Amino acid sequence: MKLVKVILLLIIFLPISVSAYTKAVVDITNMSISDLSVALDKGYLTSELLVTLYLERIDAYNSEFNAIREINEKALEEARELDQERAQGKVRSKLHGIPIVVKTNIDVEGLATTAGSLALSDNYPIKDALVIQKLKEAGAIILASTNMSEFAFSAGNSLSSYGQVRNAFNTSYTPYGSSGGSAVAVAISMASASLGTDTNSSVRVPASATGLVGMRPSIGLISSDGIIPYDIKRDTVGVISKTVEDNALILSVINEDNKSYNLEQTSLEGVRIGVVDSYLNGSESSVRVNQATDLDIKALANEKIKLLEDMGAELVSISELLNSYYYNLASTSMSGGSFCDGFNSYINGTVGSIRSFHDLVLARGKIYSLDGYLEECNGAWTYDNDDEKKELFENYILNVFQEYDIDLLVYPTTKNKVYPLNSNGTLNAPGSFLGSVIGYPSITVNMGYIDVFPYGLEFFSLKREEDLLYQVSYLFEQENNLNLVNSPLTPSLYEIPDYIDVLKYYYEENNGVLEEETKSYFLNYSKNSDTENEKEAQNLIKKYQEEELLKKYHNNYFIIILILGLLLIICLVIFMIVYGYLGKRIKTFYFKLGNRIGKGRKF
Repeated sequence: MKLVKVILLLIIFLPISVSAYTKAVVDITNMSISDLSVALDKGYLTSELLVTLYLERIDAYNSEFNAIREINEKALEEARELDQERAQGKVRSKLHGIPIVVKTNIDVEGLATTAGSLALSDNYPIKDALVIQKLKEAGAIILASTNMSEFAFSAGNSLSSYGQVRNAFNTSYTPYGSSGGSAVAVAISMASASLGTDTNSSVRVPASATGLVGMRPSIGLISSDGIIPYDIKRDTVGVISKTVEDNALILSVINEDNKSYNLEQTSLEGVRIGVVDSYLNGSESSVRVNQATDLDIKALANEKIKLLEDMGAELVSISELLNSYYYNLASTSMSGGSFCDGFNSYINGTVGSIRSFHDLVLARGKIYSLDGYLEECNGAWTYDNDDEKKELFENYILNVFQEYDIDLLVYPTTKNKVYPLNSNGTLNAPGSFLGSVIGYPSITVNMGYIDVFPYGLEFFSLKREEDLLYQVSYLFEQENNLNLVNSPLTPSLYEIPDYIDVLKYYYEENNGVLEEETKSYFLNYSKNSDTENEKEAQNLIKKYQEEELLKKYHNNYFIIILILGLLLIICLVIFMIVYGYLGKRIKTFYFKLGNRIGKGRKF
């Protein structure tokens, strides 16, 4: 009896490792949106299965990283509806049935828009933000909202009332902010891509620290409708993704110009890229962006910028971009002076206990005080001084581009290494004092790893030149040839047996043969036991092999018939030639014989 009690206690209190996760015939951790779209078309996945796989990864890993804020409870239902559309031949776009996550300062129906604050935990939007409407119309599934720096205040960390987001590659380190949750969620494959917002560097720096592609588009290119603001003239939605192609795909859907961004450029020949020495190497300067760059980052960036030259780009050296005067213009042109009025305008589109900025200031559940912003309420703040600074700064940048005859600039996304959580590390991101100031676009792409952490290379262009940024960064990405990001801390929750790869090979090589039977197997794979799956797969493989043998037999039979036919034709030709020749000789013989006989008769 005592032994039974001990066994029961062990069963109750000891952790039991049982793999109860859903299986699939593809590994979603190493797939881009384009890959997932192809897998859905081929029948390897359904959107319902794909959502399930991501939800299980969230359940397994989110407690370690705190990247996901709230799950969309209707995600599976939406996935089933989109699967039905696909079955009927209606595929809206490459985003059809693809799960995406969204920063929790962007309105999504059914999810609280909290901006990372418990004070806004019951702030529910009346309708989707315009960018979300566009994604849904294209068939995307909003899987969840992501954690962020409260009110988007901090670039150094993503710390909110809901806790701290941790780096995807080492949970003791920062993912930066404020879109840290959006970046980490993608880097640990909890979704295919994400939306963040960028005021200063809040999309590009977290994307850099997680090995992803982060695009800050031109101001005004994406609607700010339904988004909690901070600086209404500087904020913009940005896209975080695993590849440049995926990034361009999403921006093509959500931009206000209804423009499709292409990656058609095949060479960097003729592209002139400015390389700012002070951004790359740094010096003993009082200007932060000109200060010394970490030696390892400097070495990696130099290597990758040389790669651009090897690809045909012409590198143009610029010793220093920002002196103290222009750095001061850039750094003092940002403010939260419009925060109060912007929030009061935004809150009209939601329901909840907070109905004004004043309510928010007085509410509990915040880690940051907002008292200092009250004095700018009700139109007390004007942008006149800031606008003058931005105009001077913009004219200066335009002159630099003209003087050096360059198409874009390149520099490391951060000049410092990733630092530990809650440390006094100082973020040094050149892009914070460039495109963010005047609303010009820039994109960061993973350039490689130092120790375990990835670091980004950032490209900056003039306004509305996202096409150029995508084309150059895409070519760089292809040449740099790094694997798609999935943190080693969050491996796949299931293994794919070797026989699946064999079956997929036969399935893809034999279009139309056993198609429905094999698709049915793939789609029911997650429901069956490993033994059943292996047995059925081997049966299908055998059928494919028999089909191939039969095809070879038919082919060989056809070849034999063809050869026999050719031989027959050759024999007939030979016969005709011989017959014609002999017939002529015989006719001549008989003619002569007849003549002789005729002559004999005359005698």
